[in-house]
Amino acid sequence: PNVSMAILNLRLARATTGDELNEFVRKTAVHSNLRKQISFINSAEAVSSDFVGSRHACVFDAQATKVDGKNAVLYVWYDNEFGYACQVHRVIEKMAGVRYELYPKD
Repeated sequence: PNVSMAILNLRLARATTGDELNEFVRKTAVHSNLRKQISFINSAEAVSSDFVGSRHACVFDAQATKVDGKNAVLYVWYDNEFGYACQVHRVIEKMAGVRYELYPKD
């Protein structure tokens, strides 16, 4: 089994730091309504096989973040097949009006 990686080259509205950007993504992954879609990892020990079977649309790799002023490069891992199937399941839940409690609450 394999996972895929997307490399995002971003031009931001304002200058920032890698720590600030990573903290923003971490908070989004943990405390927002996107927490089922975004996972956050900050480990130098992480390898691609760690993300096989991830239910998230992406796993943000904080160790790989590169920032230079307004330019940022982000690395996100995803399980192309299983992650997609889970995303389709989330869409069906939304269409059917199914809602599960998530913790921590917003």
